[in-house]
Amino acid sequence: MQENDQKTNHVGNKDLDPIKFDIYKTLMEDFPDVVLLLDDDGNIIDASQNSSSYFSITTEKELIGKNIRTLTTSEYKNDIEKDLERLKGSKSIGMVEYEFEGKNSNNFIGELSISAFCSQKSNNKYFLGIIRDITNQKIIEIELRENKQMFQLVMDNIPQLISWKDGNSSYLGCNKNFARVAGLNDPKEILGKTDYELPWKISEAESFFEIDQYVMDTDKPEYHIIEPQLQADGKQAWLDTNKIPLHNSRGEVVGILCTYEDITERVNSEIALKNSEKKYKEAYNRAEFYKDVFAHDVSNILQGILSSVELCRFNIKFNTSKSKKTIDLDSLLDIIEDQVNRGSNLVSNIRKISSIDTVKRNLEKIEVCEILKSSIRNIKKNFPKRKLEFSFENNYNKLYVKANHLIGDIFINILYNAVKHNSRSIVKVEIEISKEILNGESLIRFQFKDNGVGIRDSQKLSIFQTTSIESQSFNRLGLGLSLVKKLIENYSGKIWVEDRIEGDSSQGSNFILLLKEYCE
Repeated sequence: MQENDQKTNHVGNKDLDPIKFDIYKTLMEDFPDVVLLLDDDGNIIDASQNSSSYFSITTEKELIGKNIRTLTTSEYKNDIEKDLERLKGSKSIGMVEYEFEGKNSNNFIGELSISAFCSQKSNNKYFLGIIRDITNQKIIEIELRENKQMFQLVMDNIPQLISWKDGNSSYLGCNKNFARVAGLNDPKEILGKTDYELPWKISEAESFFEIDQYVMDTDKPEYHIIEPQLQADGKQAWLDTNKIPLHNSRGEVVGILCTYEDITERVNSEIALKNSEKKYKEAYNRAEFYKDVFAHDVSNILQGILSSVELCRFNIKFNTSKSKKTIDLDSLLDIIEDQVNRGSNLVSNIRKISSIDTVKRNLEKIEVCEILKSSIRNIKKNFPKRKLEFSFENNYNKLYVKANHLIGDIFINILYNAVKHNSRSIVKVEIEISKEILNGESLIRFQFKDNGVGIRDSQKLSIFQTTSIESQSFNRLGLGLSLVKKLIENYSGKIWVEDRIEGDSSQGSNFILLLKEYCE
């Protein structure tokens, strides 16, 4: 105690009242940080007893007379020199970090604070310096910083998108991948933004917000939410999203963590697979249908030819005995010719339908009036022994539609059915052509009205389907109308059938076609 009392003489202990003296003694003897009394050049006048625990000295008296600059490591000496020069023009230096040469070469990081004061009697200027060892604190800060950097490194290098928001669904942060799809240069730019300020569609932003609020309100995570997202580069992505509520130390929900996995390729693959399966199924059904048609139609055709040949033989046999002819050979040959034509048309139609299914044809400007007239001439050639009457009501010299060269097959199939399935002695077909505007599009309407057997209401839709093989009232339809429907659809047109006389299907049919007019 006598030594400590003597030390106080440096600052004039006789001038100190008992309370101030006790405070000074407490600082030097019991304060946990190192306390140094310095003159205005930075020389140590007095040091606290615990100094020997920090520096390579046996007692604190070994520091007296040394300059505080000597306590720092070499790389910090210039820094403390500048700070001491600055101190001459100010009253204090607040919490400046230096590396000090510690005991047993164990250097430590100290936080130095220096304050100036004057002796009341001598007017001498002194400085009180306090060194706090913050080595452990700095180690913790470094570890935290390294852990944060590692955490950010992990987040920025995983393929998933990650973001987190506060209770109002405002972004608090994200990883680099999320920032990229949001069109941001740095994850920090997302702070404070909402989904409405990012590139997503408004409907998507609304959906994200509603799900966020639901997860936070119910305090239950939602996993594997499949949702679309329009990204900054214009990509329409599909995401597999997880949303988990975040809690504070009291267990209250304060935000939400969102993770997203881009599953666009998977979704597109699934769609492609479904389309492939659909095409395969359609191809299989077509193959089965064609097989059924051939099994049915070809069998009937061959049976018709075989029966006619047998009758021809029977007729020839009786003719050799000079008996009266029992059968007209011309009629038999007509039957054989008709069956051959039927088989030829069947093969032709199947080839055309297959062509439509597999080849995308370019539409072009086609003049239809002349094609329709040519189709009528062809039908007349196919039925030379039938009495046919075609009326052609058309107020236009030329009409152009968006189609291709197969449009003639549409007219021939419709006209062929009108004649083939008509048992009247005179076959009449009225053809009417007109123009109309529908939904802003210029269309040409074709009507084919025949006086044949007609089509019942229950069959008016099914006759255009490729699965329809027979019709009891309309006899055999084959592939003709299936071909017509596919071609019309290829032209973005429409076809349907009505009664020629409304409400009476037995008085004939009216096939109606709508095709887009070709406009320059």
